[in-house]
Amino acid sequence: MARIFFVGLDGTEKSYRLQTHRPFTVGRDPGNDIILRDPKVSRHHAEIVFERGFFVLHDLASANGTYINGKRIRVAPLTHGAKLRMGNSYGRFSEELPTEADAAPSAQEPMETPIPQQATIAIDPGEIDEVPTDENSRISMETLPHEQLGDEELKKKLD
Repeated sequence: MARIFFVGLDGTEKSYRLQTHRPFTVGRDPGNDIILRDPKVSRHHAEIVFERGFFVLHDLASANGTYINGKRIRVAPLTHGAKLRMGNSYGRFSEELPTEADAAPSAQEPMETPIPQQATIAIDPGEIDEVPTDENSRISMETLPHEQLGDEELKKKLD
């Protein structure tokens, strides 16, 4: 489970759980997923997207820039413990191993579904020409002899 933590201008830290199936927007505008009430943060400052197995931070042409570990970035992968700065707001990225409670059903190992047992039928090939498989289809059990060719016919086919 990946989380991003931001310390607001009032000193309180907020945690946001990132999801892999959709991007997260960061900025001052109330329509963002992560709202930073900082006048130096752009209305639509940055976006966090899950790409190729990593969370990636994209700066959205913000006026004051986006920084990871003190370096201004345009696009950069987020690694565990990365320190973020947008305007005067500071944050950090944490990628922890998911616990069983965090794992989504699709991320869990598949549950074993028992295969329904079908009745076994003993068939005497001399008595039955067809075996019922279900109400709508039948399998023919009739065997047909192979074509038997004489020596001359065999030579013609081989030539």
